[in-house]
Amino acid sequence: MTETPGVWPVVLTPFTDTDEVDYAALGSYVDWLIDNGADGLFAVALSGEMYELDPAERVEVARCVVERAAGRVPVAASVVGGFHLGDIVAEASDLVTAGVDVVVLVASVVLNPEDEDGRLVSLAQALAADLPDVALGIYECPIPYHRVLSEDVVAALARTERFVFFKETSHDVSRMATRVADAEGTPLRVFNADIESYVESLGVGVAGLSGWIVNVAPDLVARLGELAASEGVTPRVQGLQRLLVDIEQRMGPTYPGSAKALVARRTGLSWSSRSRWRAAEIDDALVRELADTIARAAAR
Repeated sequence: MTETPGVWPVVLTPFTDTDEVDYAALGSYVDWLIDNGADGLFAVALSGEMYELDPAERVEVARCVVERAAGRVPVAASVVGGFHLGDIVAEASDLVTAGVDVVVLVASVVLNPEDEDGRLVSLAQALAADLPDVALGIYECPIPYHRVLSEDVVAALARTERFVFFKETSHDVSRMATRVADAEGTPLRVFNADIESYVESLGVGVAGLSGWIVNVAPDLVARLGELAASEGVTPRVQGLQRLLVDIEQRMGPTYPGSAKALVARRTGLSWSSRSRWRAAEIDDALVRELADTIARAAAR
C-alpha cells in the first residue's frame, strides 16, 4: 500500500441458481479484474452483498478472492457482524486468517446513529492493540444509514498510522481535499466512491476510485486515471468520465444484477445475474447496449 493505486473494484459476489456463492465464477472474475487493470480488490462490501452473506460466507468469499489474487494485488474486506469490540476482533481475526491485507471497519455498522464519531477512534485503537500487525481501513457505507465521518475523526484515524484505506462517500471534492491533506505523511490513502467527481478528486490527491463502475469497466477507469494524470481535465478526459457516469447510472436501478450481467457479456463468464440484495429483472437489451458502448470506448 506504499504506492498510490488507482483502480479498486468493489468485488461482486456471484450466486448459483440455487442461491449458493459461486466460488468458481468468483475466482474467474478476480482474474478478469486484475487482468484489466485492478490495483487492489475490495471484497465483502456493499456491492458484494455483504449484508446478505452469513459470517462463514463472508470469510470464505474473502479467502477465495485472496487465494485467486495470489499476491498480485492487495485485498481488503469488511467486518460486518460486529458492534462490540469482541465481535469486531473475532471477525477481523477470521479475515486475517483468510489472508486479507486490509481489514475494513464499516462506519455505519460499528457506530449507531446517535453515537459520537469519537467512539470509532476508541474502537480502532482497541482493535489495533488486539491485532498489532494488521492494516486497517474505513468505509462510509451508505447502508444501513449514511455516516459521513467528521474531519477530526478521519485525521485521528490517520494519525494512528494503522489505517491505509478509506473508501469515502461524501461526494464532496472539497471535503476529499481536506481528508487527503489530513492524511498527508501517514499511510492512509483516500479513495473516491463517485465516478461523477473522480477526475476532479484526483486533482486534490485522491488515490483512486472504488465504486460501481469499476466492477464492470476497470480497464476504462484505469485509462481515465492515466489520461487525467497526463492531460489534466481536458475535453477527452471529461468525455470519458461522462460516458462512465452514464453507464453507471443506467445500470443503477437493477444493480448489482445488471453489473453481473454486464460482466458476463464482456467476459463470457457463465455466471448468474442473481442477487440476494436487490433481486430484479435484467433488461438484456440494455446490457448489450452498455457492453457495446464499453467495447467501443475500449477500442479507441
